[in-house]
Parts: sequence; structure tokens; C-alpha cells
Amino acid sequence: MDSIDQLVLRALQEDGRTSFTTMAAQAGVSETTIRARYRHLLDQGIVRTVGVVDPYALGFQAPAILGIQVEPGEIDRAARAIAALPEVSYVVMTLGAFDIFVEIFCRDMPHLTHMVTQVIQLIPGVRRTETLMISRSYKLAYRWSLVLDQDLEAPIMEEVEA
Repeated sequence: MDSIDQLVLRALQEDGRTSFTTMAAQAGVSETTIRARYRHLLDQGIVRTVGVVDPYALGFQAPAILGIQVEPGEIDRAARAIAALPEVSYVVMTLGAFDIFVEIFCRDMPHLTHMVTQVIQLIPGVRRTETLMISRSYKLAYRWSLVLDQDLEAPIMEEVEA
């Protein structure tokens, strides 16, 4: 990944509607070059262009983090079933007290209660859940800042105000 690829990524993270013409002018290359770089980043799975929706603005007022313990050997199946739920925005397998952590956005408390007790807890393999209500979000990050340095090879998160 070179400086042109990085410029394309940064421009799209700032504004997903940035034109290839604008990026080309910033990079000092042709629009065709930017278009080809974007297509390559897309084909490699490095970038996806999506619309980011603010769930709070749409009336989803009962967000929560769920810690889920799963029966041995059932993590993958349970995680995939949970990930398929439209209310769920984030699912990760963890090593520790919980096997899976989930971020879920529900309209209200009855909706959240239904999702936890009548949907997620009934998924085969789910042993126990713990619900942590989100009372305020301080950071909803969707932008990554690439630091390409010999000493630091991993991308770091850039802070985005919620």
C-alpha cells in the first residue's frame, strides 16, 4: 500500500462521497489512476463503501452490550446465528469470562427484553447472557488511521466524536 492508496482511504473515510477527480487532484495523478486504485482496494477487501447510519437518530433508544457464555463447541454456530439478527451491529468471539460479545440496538426496553429472552437466549448453545445497557456513547469509531512505519505495523483507531 503506497501513499496514493492511503490518500484514497483517508479521503473516503473523511467523506465517502469524495469524487475521484478531487482525490486525483490531491494526489497529482489522473482520475483513471484513482479509479483503478479504488477498484483494487475494493477487490482486495481492504475497503467497502457503505452508508453509516446513526441508530439513535432513527429512534433506537435501547442499545446494549451482551456478554454471552456458550456451550463448548457451539461458539461458531451461536455467533453466526446472533450475527444474522438485524438488531445486532457487532459480534466478536472472546477469550475470558464470556465467549461472545455483542452490540445490539433496540427500539426500546420491551424490544431489548424480547431480543435477549425470546431470541438470543433460545439460540442453541447459548448458556448464559449478561446485558450491559449503554447509557451514553462517547465514541463511535468507523475511521482507521493507517500508520505505516517500521516500528508500528498495526492500524490504529482515530477518534470520532459520537
